[in-house]
Amino acid sequence: MQLFNLKRTAMVAMLLGSQLLSNAAMAEDAQFWLNDGAASLNDSKKLVPNAKKAKNVILFVGDGMGISTVTGARIFEGQLKGIDGERHKLSFEEFPYVALSKTYSTNQQTADSAPTMTAMISGVKTNDGILSLNQSVARNEPSPTVLNANKVTTLLEQAEQAGKSTGVVSTARITHATPAATYAHISNRDWEANANLSAAAASNGVKDIAAQLIDNFGNGKIGDGIDVVFGGGRSYFLPNSITDIEGTKGRRTDGRNLTQEYVSKFGGVYIENQTAFNALNPVTTNKVLGLFNPSHM
Repeated sequence: MQLFNLKRTAMVAMLLGSQLLSNAAMAEDAQFWLNDGAASLNDSKKLVPNAKKAKNVILFVGDGMGISTVTGARIFEGQLKGIDGERHKLSFEEFPYVALSKTYSTNQQTADSAPTMTAMISGVKTNDGILSLNQSVARNEPSPTVLNANKVTTLLEQAEQAGKSTGVVSTARITHATPAATYAHISNRDWEANANLSAAAASNGVKDIAAQLIDNFGNGKIGDGIDVVFGGGRSYFLPNSITDIEGTKGRRTDGRNLTQEYVSKFGGVYIENQTAFNALNPVTTNKVLGLFNPSHM
């Protein structure tokens, strides 16, 4: 009986949904679509290029967010609001301009986050698994000389060189491919801590991704250090002799505590939970490293 009632309820819901869709379709006659098209055209004619100088630039990256994902999100959000999901618009779809990009890497049709973010943040396409190096570098290249000779400059680095404030905020590990491409140059996206390096890379002195967040900036390097870093990946910054506030041991085998190095080198503060975040004073805090989870958020 209970199963029958569930089926009957589902059938009623389907019928009601069909009726609503039928009513909507009846309202959308030929003239409706002509008027809709004319209104869109008139809005486009009113667009005027913005020649003003931007004060800040924020690049939002929806990792893996292709057209089908956006379509699904649009329909779902519209339905949650009780309106026609197909004709609904997400907030960023209200922007005056839109463009598409080809996301292939130089050696694969279906790329991963490393070469795609490298392309976004530097303008240069590269091979799969590679972070902010050009395509002449093979994956797992262990030579620091080769890596240094084939770096591509990122937008974050350009901003640092220009004396601008910079930041990286992610729901993933800060050492993961998408955020890491903004500040690290490495031949394998998986080399997030020194313990992850290949034997050849480690013996040659290749810097892991987490270490590059410290070593690539300040003291004769680029700029004066990234001003705001928020995300996960705490364990990749801590030595394996330390257990963090969540009971997770650090992953580093070189003894470096990169959270302490960030504070001492750049004059910043380090936080790792909501309480410390809420206590931050933006007036007196110039630089902050926040690692809120041992791995992804």
